[in-house]
Amino acid sequence: MNYYYQIEGDKRNNIGDVLQGMVAKAFLPENALAADRESLALLDKEEPAFLIANGWYMHSFENFPPPENVHPLYVSIHVANSQLLAEKKVRDHFKAHAPIGCRDIKTLNIFLGWGIPAYYSSCLTTTTKARAAVNTSAEGEILLVDNVDHPVPAEVKEKLEALLGKPLVSISHDPPNPEGDFLNYTIKAEAHMNELLERYCKASMIVTTKIHCALPCLGMGVKVIMVHPVPDEGRLAPLAEFIHILSYDEVLGANTIQVPEVKTETFNKRRDFLTKLCRESTALGYSALREPTDPSFKRLKRKSELMAKIYRAGVVTAYRLGIARKKLKRVYGSGL
Repeated sequence: MNYYYQIEGDKRNNIGDVLQGMVAKAFLPENALAADRESLALLDKEEPAFLIANGWYMHSFENFPPPENVHPLYVSIHVANSQLLAEKKVRDHFKAHAPIGCRDIKTLNIFLGWGIPAYYSSCLTTTTKARAAVNTSAEGEILLVDNVDHPVPAEVKEKLEALLGKPLVSISHDPPNPEGDFLNYTIKAEAHMNELLERYCKASMIVTTKIHCALPCLGMGVKVIMVHPVPDEGRLAPLAEFIHILSYDEVLGANTIQVPEVKTETFNKRRDFLTKLCRESTALGYSALREPTDPSFKRLKRKSELMAKIYRAGVVTAYRLGIARKKLKRVYGSGL
């Protein structure tokens, strides 16, 4: 059997996409292979295979879904464009491998609205393991981690430095070298991500705009402050349930700043569930939620199936009554 984890191999503009593959890789045998998330349909069609399929979906729909011999565990996924599910073959594929673990409520609602069993899973990067002894002192560098998507404005950085009493060392979440074929890029990017994780562990604190910097820091036990121009953005919900996210305005208006308290019980519950699910699914070679024997997995599957029926009926009824018709038509198209 082949074992796959997926890496975004097209845009190569955010090393957080690489990390999401690396945390899946950690649950797989040592001979696990990296698969290009944008080319899953091109995977080997003969050898039975298991894929931990998590992360951001996706830039192009042309080479999706994967072939039938590949058994995916869809967990912690974010659907950026609802048109991913426009084709029946894609919806049938997801139904065959349901319930689908969703990283955010928007994605969850898209699947449920199609009548596809799904549940909120949180993000797999919560399972990130420390790469070095974690610095619990106040000594050491404070890292400011952002990238071209969400650069921290100069005035916010200056205020953070004034509040924290020392300069911030800037680090980018852009891959350092996106060149080369997919395999070489993956090797270089994973090595760089491991170096970053080690540096995060050794730092006295991390300040970041990147969800896939903050979540792995929580997983590793590293002190982290998340700042963002729009802290209530739905995409950030998997982090917001664990810590308070500071807006730029909050930073600029603050007299003091502290590392936010972590909701440890909630965090551990999410992380432990994902760990158990990935381990048991890897041992089976397919999703442990497909034919669950574990009582908690059975309950989750039953609930997701019921929610899919209820939510789908609600979507169809709302459309027929003229409620939010334009929005529903945009999301579900001819499916209504």
